[in-house]
Order: sequence, then C-alpha cells, then structure tokens
Amino acid sequence: MSSRCSRRRLLISAAAAAAYTGVMNPFTRAAPATVPRIRIFRGVNIDPVYELKTADDLIKLSGALRASNTRAMRVPVRWIVVEPQKGNWDWSRMDRAIKAIPVEIEILAMLMSVPPWASGVDPAKVEGWPDTYPPRDLLDWEKFVRLAVQRYKPRIRHWEIWNEENGIDFFHPAPDAPRYVEILKSAYRAAKAIDPRCKIVLGGLQMNGVIANPWSAVKTPDFLEKIYLAGGGKFFDVCNTHPYVLPSEGAGHMIKLTRDTRTVMAKHGDAKKPLWLTEFGCGLNNGTTPEDQARLLSDAYTLASTEPGIDRLYWFTLRDLERDQLGPEASMGLLTHDWKTKPAFEVFRKLPR
Repeated sequence: MSSRCSRRRLLISAAAAAAYTGVMNPFTRAAPATVPRIRIFRGVNIDPVYELKTADDLIKLSGALRASNTRAMRVPVRWIVVEPQKGNWDWSRMDRAIKAIPVEIEILAMLMSVPPWASGVDPAKVEGWPDTYPPRDLLDWEKFVRLAVQRYKPRIRHWEIWNEENGIDFFHPAPDAPRYVEILKSAYRAAKAIDPRCKIVLGGLQMNGVIANPWSAVKTPDFLEKIYLAGGGKFFDVCNTHPYVLPSEGAGHMIKLTRDTRTVMAKHGDAKKPLWLTEFGCGLNNGTTPEDQARLLSDAYTLASTEPGIDRLYWFTLRDLERDQLGPEASMGLLTHDWKTKPAFEVFRKLPR
C-alpha cells in the first residue's frame, strides 16, 4: 500500500453474479499484451471495509473476484475498526466483508491499524495516519489477534502482521525493526495458540527489505537483515515484500529485487521458506498507458513463475481507489473505480490457474 510505482496502495447467488456481470460488461475484450502461459498462485488487493460503502459494492466485489479468476485476496483486518474504544468490540463491518468474498477464494488477512486508545496518541497532534503507531501494551494487541483468529478460522489460515513496517507511512514515529519484532513475536504466539495450523506472514516490506525505498524521504536500508538480527526469523512462516518497479525498469528489475531478498533469507537459514510478493502494480501516471500496465503485469507473472522461491504474486489493486493517497492508487486497479475493465484485467483473468 505504499512504495508504489512512482511512490506508492460468501457465496453470492447466481442472480447476483449475473446482475454484476451486466454492470461490468464486457469481460471478453481482447488484451493488448501477451497472456503468459505459466502457473503461479495469484491474488489481488482491496480493502472492502474502507473502500466499499454499500451492499451493492460488495455484490460487485464478489462478481469481480470470480470474473478475474483470482485465487486469493489480501484484506486488512483493522484493529481500529473492530475495537475503536477499549472493550467496545464490533465485528459487523468486517464480517460483511468476509462473507462477500467467494468461498473458493483464499483470504490473506493483514492484522494492522492500532486504535489511538491502544497506542496512546492524540490523532489531532500526530503526523501521518494515527493508526500507524505501535501499541503501548502488547497484551491488548494479543487479545485482538486471538479474537480475530478465533473468529475467522478456518476461513482464514494466513495472517500477515502489519504492513510495510519499514516505511514511515505505516510505522510511526519511525520504522524500528526490534520494536516490530516484538509485535510480530506476540502475534505469532497468540495466533498459533488459537490455530496451530495457521501461517504467519511477515508484514510486506517496502521494495525488497534490502534497499531503501527510493521514493521515500526516510531511508531504512537492510530492514530485513535487522529483523533477523532482532530474532524475528523464528516468528514468520512466509517472507513478504512489495517490489514495485517503474514500467521503464520492467519486471526484470522486480526479479533482481527478489533475488536480493532471498540472499538475505538464505544467509539466515531461511532458504526454504517461501517468499510472497503481496503488492506489485503500476499506476497510469507519467505517461504510462493502460497497455503498459497490462504488459508489466504479464511480464511480472511470467518471470515470477520461473523464479525459485516466489510462491505468490498479488496485484495492487483490484479496483482503482477513489483518489490517490501515497501514489497513483486512483489508477492502479485492474478495474476502474466504477468497475469497468482495463486491459490488465483481461491479462490477469486469463492467467493459468
């Protein structure tokens, strides 16, 4: 949800699906880019709680997910949403979002977004998003983790801890590897106590966790190394990065970034641990065309499918955001904000399953 291309972020009825398809029409437009004949587990990003405001939007989401042929969806489960005040739990918005996701589509859930009562910050007096400050008491955090895992198992078995913790946009007052490892460790233990079969995914690191984000004023190189040195390697089952590149750099640069990540993993005995790329994408800015976007998607999945150790690649995002936030998020979707298909959608949906 950041470091994005020039700075970057069940069960519906047959009748509902048919109605949705009419809105999306057509799905059969020819793609301008070559559809790769490869196999790699693919997913998409979208925040159904923050981005989708109506029941009709959730119906459209269900239809779009099925039409895209995606295999997984990455979804924030925000602490600030379910417990905005201490002890005042309300899972209704999250429940509606989860139920809208077709059961055949796997969910990767991000545990994130600390409410101000838990971090102790005054939202009116802090820089950046107030839910990006770590909790003062890890016992509060662990309770949130336990309740989330208990509520959504076995529907959700993959839990990502935080998002882009090496970036100033998502970890205030400044990225701090040892402090993040404390959060990661407590979440790992709490989640595994409730569901021993669940998998804990490292919060997606900006770029590759090795180089500094070139689009950020705050530089945090070698953050993955620092996580390992702080003892974090024992507390995640899957490594995770967001290797955004410019279209001019191409998908080959994405592969170089991931190879550098795997070098650090191997150095610390994690050569056999899978690497997921849970955000990758490109906006239509600086002269980038829809055809360029589709071509980058095609190239990324083609190259990733042949690269050892890369198990998954999630496109950011399924649908254009209403407005830009940290980068060109209002044009990074496979779909426009009004749910119309782009060339990249056609390439994505035709990827081999």
